[in-house]
Amino acid sequence: MSRDDILSELEVARKKMLDAVNSKIDALIMRIRNGEPLDDDLTPAETVCPLSASPYLFKGTKPTAVYFGGERAEVRTWFKIYSLILQRCAAEQDKQDALRHLCNKIHGRSRVILSDKPDGMNKPVEVAEGIYAEGFFDTEWLIRILTTQLLDAVGYDYSGISVSVVANKRYRRY
Repeated sequence: MSRDDILSELEVARKKMLDAVNSKIDALIMRIRNGEPLDDDLTPAETVCPLSASPYLFKGTKPTAVYFGGERAEVRTWFKIYSLILQRCAAEQDKQDALRHLCNKIHGRSRVILSDKPDGMNKPVEVAEGIYAEGFFDTEWLIRILTTQLLDAVGYDYSGISVSVVANKRYRRY
């Protein structure tokens, strides 16, 4: 990825984040002007983050949706996001061919990450016929492997993919 591409992607991420913050603040202003109480909202606030953000930022969060440009897909787990994105990538024939070429060549510490069969995987995802990806990782590593080990390796543009998350109540960052 060139320097200009990275800077452009950062500007897109900045705009998305500012838009999300502005819409939340606008909603709060409207509630105050309308005399509505502010402490009655028990629903955790959703935050939309680009998939290209640091994988560490997703740690301790629970996904609610994945956005492919303007299309929203409801999800409940990081594994489902991983599966959906890989399957969309493999839906493009040239990317599927590139994934197939990488089968049995990308390894973790103790198991293969991308293979032509699910044997030896703890939680395989069928990406396409004859292509399986290991999905047994924590959130941070699942996103890191998805983006850097798989999508970047086949040249899949994920700059238009964002994830809506809420903070996980069981996890606190200090």
